Amino acid sequence: MEEENSSNVVEEGVINKIDKVVLPGDVIANWTEGKPFRVGPGLLQNQDKIIATKAGILRSPLPKYFWVECNQKRYTPSLEDMVIGVIKDRHGDNYKVDIGSSQLATLSILSFEAANRKNRINIKVGSLIYARVILANKDMEPELACVSARNKQEGYGELYEGYMFKSSLGLAYKLLEDDCTVLKALSKLFPFEIAAGMNGRTWVNSATKKNTIMIASAILNSEFMEENQILQMVQQLKQEN
Repeated sequence: MEEENSSNVVEEGVINKIDKVVLPGDVIANWTEGKPFRVGPGLLQNQDKIIATKAGILRSPLPKYFWVECNQKRYTPSLEDMVIGVIKDRHGDNYKVDIGSSQLATLSILSFEAANRKNRINIKVGSLIYARVILANKDMEPELACVSARNKQEGYGELYEGYMFKSSLGLAYKLLEDDCTVLKALSKLFPFEIAAGMNGRTWVNSATKKNTIMIASAILNSEFMEENQILQMVQQLKQEN
């Protein structure tokens, strides 16, 4: 009973800090063993403490996932991040993938659903992939997998056609929120596919190139808009289309 009460206090403490400014060295929470708590860019786990390493605003776009928004351009890989990468090369059984970090990431040809030595996945250099970070260490190359933790495809893999654009990391995380205003509004206007990467890259695909570009432009323009401004922008697109 005491452990449960302590955990609740910790969780409430974190919630009270969401959407507020944090500074390097600030203790965001005390980690309790057995309790899920994922940290993203700007946060570091030091023994039983979660500490801010950058100045910015604490965000929590997904349950039990926290990061510091500071509009940095360089992506720092974190475990379990969903990222969009560009295949740069292939060495033996591994692809080298650009995910926007300081080092190229490694993707094994076996890190796909149903892939094996006889059934190898062949992806061309320059192709886009949606992958999951399975190794993130500052002293090692990041490693990726195109399967979920359950070893299923579940949206991961090669991204065909469409258009990929870059944004701030802050906007990328907003696109992953369940109630993302701009995506909900656009979905009523156009049918489209989207893959949002935590590395500041987004891929969009729709029925026509014109619609795809309009969707991408609307997403980029929405970053610093209020909800009513976003709805007005999408309404204007509807009238023009």
